[in-house]
Amino acid sequence: MQDSPRRRLTLRAAEAKDAEAIARVFSPSYRLLTFLPDLHTVQEDRWFIANIILKECVVTVAEHRDSIVSFLARDNEEIRLLHTHPDFVGQGAGALLLNAAKNAGVAALELWCFQANADARRFYERHGFRAIAFTDGARNEEKTPDVRYRWERPETPP
Repeated sequence: MQDSPRRRLTLRAAEAKDAEAIARVFSPSYRLLTFLPDLHTVQEDRWFIANIILKECVVTVAEHRDSIVSFLARDNEEIRLLHTHPDFVGQGAGALLLNAAKNAGVAALELWCFQANADARRFYERHGFRAIAFTDGARNEEKTPDVRYRWERPETPP
């Protein structure tokens, strides 16, 4: 019997040398959002991961059999990116990464999500995030309506 990817996922901190592998997750994942304009090339995505995300964020990767299949980029309490390779969507990688971010000692987490991304919105809401603001998209690069989500650590009784 073959192990399912869900049982075989491991998390670790990303390193600079992971830029190419992370970009191989980011590009096809982002392109699943067919309602968005196609603004960047795969090469530009690679540059963005190597020169912006890996330098400005704490990045955690989920691996299956030593291959990166998902990643989460966090800047303090801001989740900047959470992407899973299309072949691994629904296998638990995103949930593992989100739970690791929640357990990273932050009091809260916030993120932006496109309003049209119904699957992602259901995912975040299932994981305790609540919508706190809706925009018309005028301030994002894609000019596409988005929603701001927030999760707060539950207070522990004294």
